[in-house]
Amino acid sequence: MEILSPEDRVVLWRTTIDAQGAQRDALLRAIAREIFESLSALDLYDHEFAQLTVESLTTLDDAGLFAADSVRRCLESLHETREGAELTVAEICGLLREAADVEHLGAAGRVRAIELASVWREHLLTRHPIEAGYISVAEVAARYGVTTQAVYKWLAKGRIEGTRGPGGSWRIPAAQFESDARPSTSRHQLDALQRQLIAERDGGELPSEERLASELRAAD
Repeated sequence: MEILSPEDRVVLWRTTIDAQGAQRDALLRAIAREIFESLSALDLYDHEFAQLTVESLTTLDDAGLFAADSVRRCLESLHETREGAELTVAEICGLLREAADVEHLGAAGRVRAIELASVWREHLLTRHPIEAGYISVAEVAARYGVTTQAVYKWLAKGRIEGTRGPGGSWRIPAAQFESDARPSTSRHQLDALQRQLIAERDGGELPSEERLASELRAAD
């Protein structure tokens, strides 16, 4: 398959947003193929992840999140470096977690959004770091269950430490997270609790993750 240029990928994304029906579905699959082609950099290049990519983009589109500008930015840098693929997967993962709060997806769709996000997250967090002692923006996003854009805001506001490395990539010292076991120990519990609440309530807004995490810690 011929890899599109960054500009062509953005045009494809914009065309998809404006399309309807079968044409929109076909264009979504074309973007999914572009993303899938980048996954060889993450050792995720097999049929399972081809299907996972299609389902993830379809879920985001159904939730109204595929048109987020962060998707455009990820597509622009998709094939440039290993980090481009990681950032795209992490952004999809974070947006899927946002989709779990979108009521019109229905209970089954919201639960599936969490399940899809969990699969992507596990593969991001089990990768070897690019540089010893540092973690990437994608890994921070996966660790805390947020989008990469949220991590960039944390860096800009000084909520987490990080410096720009060669080429402009962020170098985020891993040591600052060593005393915070909450995300790594409770993420699976949070996912399970969110799925349970969605199924029990059959819709409605979920409590914040901070509140759920607090309740889990109190129950331990």
